[in-house]
Amino acid sequence: MNLIQKYQESFKKHLQKYIVSLNHRHPKELYQPNQYILQSDAKHIRPILSLLACNLYGEKHSKALSAALAVELFHTFSLIHDDILDNATLRRGKKTIHTKWNTNIAILAGDVLLVEAFKQLNTYPPHIHHSLHKVFTLASVEICEGQQEDMNFEKQNIVSSNDYLEMIRKKTAVLIGTSLKMGSIVAQADSKEQNKIYKVGENIGIAFQIMDDYLDTFGDPKVFGKKIGNDILSNKKTYLITKAYELANTSQKKQLKYLLHLPANEDKIHQMKQFLAELGIDILALKTAQDIHHKNLKLIHSLKTKHLPAKETLAQLSEQLINRTK
Repeated sequence: MNLIQKYQESFKKHLQKYIVSLNHRHPKELYQPNQYILQSDAKHIRPILSLLACNLYGEKHSKALSAALAVELFHTFSLIHDDILDNATLRRGKKTIHTKWNTNIAILAGDVLLVEAFKQLNTYPPHIHHSLHKVFTLASVEICEGQQEDMNFEKQNIVSSNDYLEMIRKKTAVLIGTSLKMGSIVAQADSKEQNKIYKVGENIGIAFQIMDDYLDTFGDPKVFGKKIGNDILSNKKTYLITKAYELANTSQKKQLKYLLHLPANEDKIHQMKQFLAELGIDILALKTAQDIHHKNLKLIHSLKTKHLPAKETLAQLSEQLINRTK
């Protein structure tokens, strides 16, 4: 069994105990929706990173299970609320909570998960709890800020690529960095190492999102697993669009504005893909993600680990996430 499988199985057992504990909680209308979404098919990347980081700095990964559960509960809370904001009907192949029950229940189910996430930190000694609470609180605020900035961008005609990268840092990358840092805190790594591994997570998150933007436009629909061009149809300000506007000349800027105002159909997807490819945005996006990844590998290799296989696993995981096709 490789380390990822080991962490995954360990976390799933811990998560299942938590899910079962909700059977005895009332009112059931508050807790059944959370059992429902927590039992859905998920990769649990973030909690796995918490376990990995704890192991990497010389402690048994099991010591970070409560911190890992906190991360997963928080992440699930954010998904429930994101689905309401996006009016999404499906999550991980199942009906979203606000669709299966209603919006009021979904809001409360998300709220209680947020509180439950912070409760998981109470299992640690005061000095560790203080550090965990501090980083977790900061992440919570930044994630909300990132979500609001993303919504603000929908109303803006022009968004700079730097502003976009800062938004995805908050919305996506912060929780990945926090997941790793919380594992390092439980292992009582020194503050310099904690900050370094946090940065590793941020880099993974930013590169991952750039790849996600690329795949939504230029991915193979048979491999990607969902319809190509959803970002184009919704005029989402992705890394591709923000860079296109910055690199385009005057006439190309006019063409881009024209394409953004086309009706949401297959022709719009085709024309926008062609336009972006002519500007070389597809190649630029891939290069940007790879550059971040290669810089990150150097940072990973500089970590002062007490468990070399865990460090190698972190590098491999980073490689898999950046070279994914779906």
